[in-house]
Amino acid sequence: MAKWMIALATLVAVPGLAAQAQSAPKAVSVHSGWGAFRDGERCYAIALAEPTPYARERQPFASVSVAPGAERFTMRLSRTIARDAIVTLDVGNRRFRLNGGGDSAWGKDSAADVGGGNEAIVAAMRSRDTMTVGARDTQGRLFRDAYRLKGAPTAIDAAIIACSR
Repeated sequence: MAKWMIALATLVAVPGLAAQAQSAPKAVSVHSGWGAFRDGERCYAIALAEPTPYARERQPFASVSVAPGAERFTMRLSRTIARDAIVTLDVGNRRFRLNGGGDSAWGKDSAADVGGGNEAIVAAMRSRDTMTVGARDTQGRLFRDAYRLKGAPTAIDAAIIACSR
C-alpha cells in the first residue's frame, strides 16, 4: 500500500508528471535486442549499441521511426562529434554518409543524396548482420559504435504495423 501511495504522491507533487506518465511510449514487442514502441502517433524500432571497453560520454542507440510511407533512421552517438566531422555508417558491406551534429546522426532525406537516404539504409539493415557508425569526436579521436541487426527487420515491421492501426 505504501508503494502506490508514494507513486501517487510523486505524480501529484510534480506538475506535468502525470500527463507525461500517461503518454509514455508503449512497448509493442522485442526482437533479439531490438524493440518496437508506439508513442502517440509515432512508432519506432530501437536498439542500444553493443558494449565496448572504450570510454563513452553517453549510451548510444539507433532508431528507425516509421510513419505512413516514410522511414527515418537516426542515432544517438557515444561521443559528441567535431563540427566538421564526417559520419559514416557501415551496414554489412554498404557504406552511407550520415548528416550529424552534437551527439546525433541521421539518414539523408532521399536516395538521391550522396551516400543514399533513409530508405537505402533501412533496406540494408534488413539484409545484413551488423552495422557500425564512426566519426571523430571534439577531441579529434576516432570512435565507433557497433550494432547487431538480428531482430531489426521484425522490430521495424512491428512498428509499421503498430502505427497502421
